[in-house]
Amino acid sequence: MNNSGLRFFKLKLMMPLLTLMVSACAVELKEGADIVQLIYVQPKKEVCQFIGQTSASDGGMVSGDFMSDADIHKGTANQMKNKAYAMGGNLVYIHQQFDENAQLTSTKTKQTMMGFVYHCDGLKQVPSKDALEKAQ
Repeated sequence: MNNSGLRFFKLKLMMPLLTLMVSACAVELKEGADIVQLIYVQPKKEVCQFIGQTSASDGGMVSGDFMSDADIHKGTANQMKNKAYAMGGNLVYIHQQFDENAQLTSTKTKQTMMGFVYHCDGLKQVPSKDALEKAQ
């Protein structure tokens, strides 16, 4: 077998492994984190206590090509909610959100969110889609 044939054979063997790795990249929402809300306006200081700052990213140059924009956004949002919940927060003010590879591709191959975590008293919890489906 010549060099190019060997490379093709190795690539063919690696594809199932690469597919498995890419499918495992989606970030799941942890139990309890569905109470966290993401907003794009700063909350009122009278009812919300600042806890800290966090950031989250999902996708990448390889996995981003195999994930939809919606899945990358959902993974990033889930990661933000998971981190905020672990910090004791129930609201994240998204300060910045961007696609790190915008100049390289037209799709969102890697999305990053940066935000401020708050705990807000009296915050009405919006039930998640999963919670609504379980109730039916």
